Amino acid sequence: MLTETAPSTTRTKMFLDIPTAAEMAGFSLRHFRRIIEEDRIPIIQIGRKFFILGRDFSSWQEAKKGKRAM
Repeated sequence: MLTETAPSTTRTKMFLDIPTAAEMAGFSLRHFRRIIEEDRIPIIQIGRKFFILGRDFSSWQEAKKGKRAM
C-alpha cells in the first residue's frame, strides 16, 4: 500500500510582538525599542499592541549580519 505524506514546511509567525522579537534578537526590550527607531524597522499597531512583521524582522537580521561581516 502506497501512502503519500504531505511535505513538511516550516512556518514562521507572521507577526512578532516587540518583547518576543527583542528576545529572539538577543537584546533587552528597552534597547530593542531604540534599535527599532534607529534602524526604522516597520511596526504595526493592532489595538494597544505593536508588532513587527516576520519578514521585516528576518530582513533586518540579514542586514545586521551583513554589517558585522564588514
